[in-house]
Amino acid sequence: MAEIEIDSFEELQEVEKIPEAEETPKTPEIPEEKEQVSDKEKLMRSLVSDDDEVDELTIDSVRQMLDAAPRWFLSQWKMLLLVLAGIFLYITNGYQAQVEMMKENELEAELKDWRYRSITRVSELTQLCRQSQLEQKLREQGDSTLAPSKVAPYVINVKE
Repeated sequence: MAEIEIDSFEELQEVEKIPEAEETPKTPEIPEEKEQVSDKEKLMRSLVSDDDEVDELTIDSVRQMLDAAPRWFLSQWKMLLLVLAGIFLYITNGYQAQVEMMKENELEAELKDWRYRSITRVSELTQLCRQSQLEQKLREQGDSTLAPSKVAPYVINVKE
């Protein structure tokens, strides 16, 4: 066949009207020696290849893949089991960490509450134990034996 260059749509219509010369004998097509690749093998190759093209993964394509390579899946059952166990451990660890964080926050809030209570009790006890407060309570009760000292306290020096 002769090659024809077509620049416009009109030229294409003219070329289609011209009948081809019947002088060239048609040669019977020789089947190529390449292997016929089944749909299953194409699907497996597309899943394993590093191409950026992603075929749609449908139920039928998954069935075809499972029919095409049952030995591959059977040989990879240990790896699949390991991946599933890893996913299970990851999720479990996440939930456990979340529960522990909630407990920690709860305990911190309780500790803060107990600190405030302790500070309140210490300040109340300090208020009640002051010398001036004790003297005032004793005077209210009628005890006249307690009086402030008129002599300054002594300082004792200890030699070591």
